[in-house]
Amino acid sequence: MTNLRTSLIWATAFVLLALANRFGLIADNDAATMFAILPALWVTSGGLGRCRIPKVTA
Repeated sequence: MTNLRTSLIWATAFVLLALANRFGLIADNDAATMFAILPALWVTSGGLGRCRIPKVTA
């Protein structure tokens, strides 16, 4: 997947979480926790491009 597509998927997750909280599908406490967890998941999944060990191909 390209960086743009991956970033759009993560952005969509943030927007959907915000909308779910706005319309009362997710409680405020749970949404606040997810807003703290989602960026951490993004970074550990390679969102910054520096946190993942590069694959060495022969």
